[in-house]
Order: sequence, then C-alpha cells, then structure tokens
Amino acid sequence: MIWECLMKQKIVSREILNSKNYDLIMKKIYLISVIAVIIGIVFAIYPYGFKSMWGPQILLIPLTAGILMVLVQNEERSYDYAPKLLIGSTLTSFIYAIVLLIINHFKFLEYNNKPLLEKLDIIDISMFALPLVVLCVFGGLIGLVIRGSGLLFKKIK
Repeated sequence: MIWECLMKQKIVSREILNSKNYDLIMKKIYLISVIAVIIGIVFAIYPYGFKSMWGPQILLIPLTAGILMVLVQNEERSYDYAPKLLIGSTLTSFIYAIVLLIINHFKFLEYNNKPLLEKLDIIDISMFALPLVVLCVFGGLIGLVIRGSGLLFKKIK
C-alpha cells in the first residue's frame, strides 16, 4: 500500500520494487550459463559421439543460450533486455573459452611445450570468447524477435 502511493508520486521507481524479480531472473541466466558450459564441456571431451548431428555444434550452444536468456526475462521494453543479456553472454563465453582451452591443453599434452599458465593468456581467451559473445547476443536478438511476436499475437487475441 505504501509502496503503491510512493510509486504514484514517482518517489520510488519500479526497479526498486522488482529487485526480487531481478535476482530471480539473474539466477535463471546463471543457470542457463552453467548448462551451456556443461554441454560445451561434453562436446569438447567426447566430440565423436555427436558426429551424427549436422555440423558445428559449438555454434549452437551460445546461440541457444542467448535465446533462452531473453525468453526467461519478463520485461516490457526491448532496451531492458540488453544488460542481462550482455552479462550472461559475456560470462558464458569467457567461462566456456577458459574451460575449452584447459581441456585442449590436457587433451594434447604430448604436443604442448608450454605450461598451462603460460598458454592461457587473455589474448587467446578473448580471441576464442568474443566471437561466442557475438553469437550469444545474436541469439538474444532472435529471442527478442520471438518474444515480441509472441506479445503481438497475445494482444491480437
């Protein structure tokens, strides 16, 4: 009751009232990130088990994660999706890049001359993670189109 009166007088914004909603959405985005990294680890450890699929499955992981990061949010404006999408896509891509570089280091241990800490530098991680960030954001844009068309069809009915 008090919050509604304060909100009508523009003293308290809607974002303060929805802080629990923000925490819940960020937990869902973190869960999507963890699931995407785990699926990527399975693909990296055992890639030959997935040969029956049609091609480079590594590109579908961040794309699907970006779509899901947008679809779990309950926002009304398109610019409200961007901060959570960028946080989630950056987190997913950089963790995914670090884990895959570590797995590749131990997978081809006899060919590696450098220790792990010398091989993992920020340039290698960024060169692998930034294209995945772009794919994840592109997946988020696809999710935004799906979300927008769903809202339009809901208003028509």
